[in-house]
Amino acid sequence: MFDVGFSVVEFPDDTTTVAGPSMDWSTWGEWRRLFGRIGAGGVGTVGAATGSASMTGGARAPFARSWLLEGSGELYGVAGSTSGSAGTALGSARLFRVVGHGGAWGRASTSVSRRETGALTGRGGEVGAWWSWPRARLSASLLEQHAEGQLFSGSMRDRVVGTIPVRYAEGTLGLRLEGNESSLDVSAGVRNDPDAAQRYEPTFSVTAAFWRSATRAWTIAISRQPPDWVRGADAARWIAIGMRFNESSPREARSVRTPAIVQLSGEGEERIVRVLAPGARSVELMSDFTGWSPVSLTEAGSVFETRMAVSPGAHRVSIRIDGGRWRPATNTPAVDDDLGGRVGLLLVQ
Repeated sequence: MFDVGFSVVEFPDDTTTVAGPSMDWSTWGEWRRLFGRIGAGGVGTVGAATGSASMTGGARAPFARSWLLEGSGELYGVAGSTSGSAGTALGSARLFRVVGHGGAWGRASTSVSRRETGALTGRGGEVGAWWSWPRARLSASLLEQHAEGQLFSGSMRDRVVGTIPVRYAEGTLGLRLEGNESSLDVSAGVRNDPDAAQRYEPTFSVTAAFWRSATRAWTIAISRQPPDWVRGADAARWIAIGMRFNESSPREARSVRTPAIVQLSGEGEERIVRVLAPGARSVELMSDFTGWSPVSLTEAGSVFETRMAVSPGAHRVSIRIDGGRWRPATNTPAVDDDLGGRVGLLLVQ
């Protein structure tokens, strides 16, 4: 995913505002039990700039029946023209359980950062839960963090005074809503820091995306975040407008992750063809027994179905959910379609 646009970022602690072109890039992947992510971003203008980069990796494995244990590490760096650079190494262990369309987790973390005053350590604990629907996801989390912070003096906070212990709790609610060609991500919470000038500090982030093609979208984001004492990022408020590349539209992503199970019933050449696709709004089927013409299936309770002539033997079948990409059914072997694509192989007796 790659975002490019124009941002206005205010850093209230040193009364600095940066307005100019911005970018944010990230890529991630999974392989068996391993996962990883690399990201970088920043904003700059004449005489001022700020940016960050991160690299995260880890593994997850089954633990005690239906639980999963995840271990991960992160390297994070931040730098700016009006503040010193900081580098942080973090390690965490998370135990989570999937229940239905949701689940819950608990996480413990430790960190060490390199700053102007040397090495600063931190530790934290977090619990949370989530629940997903076909077009929405709701999450809640509660974090308690212990860290060390630096004190600065001067109008530009360029003279180090020393360090102080930092301890705060933060609760956050998150919501993601999806249309076919749009999405809305909202996160809101409050931080309770007894030693801060403002004990209760609200946090929020809103990002809306409107897809113009299968992998390109216009975006607008508004956010207010308190200082990140662990990673060394200053408190900031910003608004950004831009374009996002290389992220599938909600319609495309939903069509890929929704399982599609094809079933046949009846005897003789005329059969009832059913496709189980939980949460889908429309299902189309295309096969050699349809003359490779798309056929829209009729919703019947929790399945989609139609009646058509299907002779015994091996047939090639492709499914499309909610107008997304054509793909093999989940329960059929995938084979080449002789045109560079993949279809499912359905055996009919």
